[in-house]
Amino acid sequence: MSGSVSQQQDLSDGTPVPGLRERKKAQVQALLLKTARELFSRNGFAAVTVDQIVETAGVSRSSFFRYFDTKDAALFHSSRQALDNMKADFEARSQTAEPRDALHQALLQAAKDYEPRRRDYLMLRRLMREDRVLRASAAEYNQSLLAEMTSTYLRTLGPGDELAARVEVAVMWAAATVALEYWVRLDGEELLPLTVRALAALGSTDSPG
Repeated sequence: MSGSVSQQQDLSDGTPVPGLRERKKAQVQALLLKTARELFSRNGFAAVTVDQIVETAGVSRSSFFRYFDTKDAALFHSSRQALDNMKADFEARSQTAEPRDALHQALLQAAKDYEPRRRDYLMLRRLMREDRVLRASAAEYNQSLLAEMTSTYLRTLGPGDELAARVEVAVMWAAATVALEYWVRLDGEELLPLTVRALAALGSTDSPG
């Protein structure tokens, strides 16, 4: 009885508290991600197999595929999560702001959220330098993320100049990506100020809201 009550409780922001099953699933996914990253970092991406990941993590092969379609999906999980959060943030902001302003603010918020993931991104960049196939895969994945953000933007914008809208998203995305690359190269710099500067170079000077 007490267990069912605790599952119905909400966090202070109104978010339901995850049940035991959801918490266990999150723990397994986190374990798989941690294990995969450690193996990738130590042995290189190409040398690591799904079987090695699950054996090291102590879980079944089916458990891995419950969370990830491929080992690439595990490697790019942070990027996938960041995009999902940014899309949700953009859609929420677009309820009260123009789509371009909403996207600008969502990119700045994404920069703030990405700061704790610096270690993951540094590892990814190192792996890409060492693996030509992975570089191609990462470039293709980045394009798929951009295509998703563009579709979300166009859907929110509604009828209008589609070409101009696509250019807006592509240019702002590129500016944020350049800031990300600078962040990796300039040790000690924070990502948010770099992203503010990059977007300001396009003529937009809004601050994160």
